[in-house]
Amino acid sequence: MKKKSSLKWKIASYLISFAAGLILLLSVFQTVLLEPMYEKYKKDTVRRAGDEVVAAIKSEDTDLTNTIYSVSAANDTCVRIINFAGEDQVAGNMGCVLYRMNTREILEQYSLAVDNGNEYLSTSSGGIGIPGGPGRPRDGTGGDEMKNLTLTRIVDTDEGKIIVLVYAGLSPVNATVQTLRVQMYYIAAIVLIAVILLTWIMNRHIASPLMKINESAKHLPEGSYDIDAKTDEYREAQELNLTLSEAARDIRKADQAKRDLIANVSHDLRTPLTMIKGYGEMMRDLPGEKTDENLEVIINESDRLKYLVNDLLDLSKLEENRISLEKTDFSLSDLVLRNVQKYRYYHVQDQFEINVSCEENLMVNADEKRIEQVVNNFLTNAVNYSGDSRSIEVRVFRKGESARVEVEDHGEGIEQDRLKDIWDRYYKIDREHVRRTDSSGLGLNICQKVLSLHGCEYGVESELGKGSTFWFELPLIKEQKS
Repeated sequence: MKKKSSLKWKIASYLISFAAGLILLLSVFQTVLLEPMYEKYKKDTVRRAGDEVVAAIKSEDTDLTNTIYSVSAANDTCVRIINFAGEDQVAGNMGCVLYRMNTREILEQYSLAVDNGNEYLSTSSGGIGIPGGPGRPRDGTGGDEMKNLTLTRIVDTDEGKIIVLVYAGLSPVNATVQTLRVQMYYIAAIVLIAVILLTWIMNRHIASPLMKINESAKHLPEGSYDIDAKTDEYREAQELNLTLSEAARDIRKADQAKRDLIANVSHDLRTPLTMIKGYGEMMRDLPGEKTDENLEVIINESDRLKYLVNDLLDLSKLEENRISLEKTDFSLSDLVLRNVQKYRYYHVQDQFEINVSCEENLMVNADEKRIEQVVNNFLTNAVNYSGDSRSIEVRVFRKGESARVEVEDHGEGIEQDRLKDIWDRYYKIDREHVRRTDSSGLGLNICQKVLSLHGCEYGVESELGKGSTFWFELPLIKEQKS
């Protein structure tokens, strides 16, 4: 895969491209387009002035003399109005070049206007009717010529035709262009310095924090989880650093928990294997030790191995979505009562008190084998964490359109900020005097995945010093919802 450019170079290239484009755009507008844009503006001004004068002629209520002077002053133009006979109808600025036009020149303008639909705008160099023209230097030394714009319009009135002449001069722009060109050099230098400074600032305050975070993230695969780039230059970098730090803590926590799980599973495998091997060797070497009690120990330890292996296999299948539910209609009440009876051993040996409150015949549609696995895991968890109270409450009852199962212990409880973690496969609550049963330690994670696969509600409620209540709900079949 092609290696991408770094953020610093990206910022520099974007800013340089922007500056170059800006300078090029300014150069085009101030040099190449200045003269045509200026000429177009003056032509529009001359036409606008002509429109205002024609409107004043056609309006009987308008003071034509004042209109001419105001139009000339506002648009930097010269206006002359002549009747068809060639005589001035209204005197304007007598110093204007239009008043130095001879009869031949006026008739030429009139003829051009008639040929072009009673309006003609001419552009010429030098003066009108004066050799050399007002646009040339008086001393005859040459130089940039001034262009002239002359608008001729013919207006039909009740008294006959009237010729409206509007004149404006176009100043030479070559000197201006040369001045602007020199200014562009200074502007380009200033912009270049500004781009370099801005690039340095953006790299220092935007790119550098992200590069620090990136460098810290590279150490995660090496097992270095102490991520703290201390980037608080701006909110996004600070939030990214916090997110990465939290992710690093979670990875470290999961990594440690995974190692703990492997150690626990290894211990759980080694203990029954040691027991089986020890009792087997004892029965082999000492014929008198071939008793039912010793065989029972071997069988029980074999069951422990079976539970552990089965839980590991189930968890693997659940995580890979390789378990399909085999749903049937069954009585959740009977299932819970049946499994509670299995725990009479704890009632007898460890003086447990299991109180059951069960509403009869609550029918649900689910995978009976998997739901039984959940109930057993909840009961095993309650036995393990019931503490010195040795009292467990099991409740099965109708809640709305669902059947709810609750298993409550009266042990030490769980902190509120740790409740969300107890379903994790790598999580373990550190407690002293926790009873060891035939559980693999993966039960709650399996419960979470089985209940999620059913799409039902589940959860845990706990208070320190008072115990915990694990629960789940299954929808009742349609016949019992009403």
